[in-house]
Amino acid sequence: MGDLALHFIDDCQVEVGFTVAPAFRGQGVAAQALTRLLQYLFVELSRHRVIAQTDCLNLASAALLEKLQFRREGHFINNVFFKGAWGDEYLYAMLASEFENQYPEHKL
Repeated sequence: MGDLALHFIDDCQVEVGFTVAPAFRGQGVAAQALTRLLQYLFVELSRHRVIAQTDCLNLASAALLEKLQFRREGHFINNVFFKGAWGDEYLYAMLASEFENQYPEHKL
């Protein structure tokens, strides 16, 4: 169906990544998986901040992060060389306090 990736930056921050197999796109699989992962990171592991980066051309990933109430914090210009060309990326973040306010059913 896809995968989730974690990069534990330090004791307080985690970077997440995700991919969804083409057959499962548009079915809410990524939103459900990422929401559960956020719950685990914020509630069970008591992390302070979760970030995610995505190619600016990946409209589906940007839309998913915004749907889940991630805040867009940055727009990096020509910061990544991918598939033979320089590309831009967005940086998104969510704090534990934001998660608690946006998802009250998942108490910290």
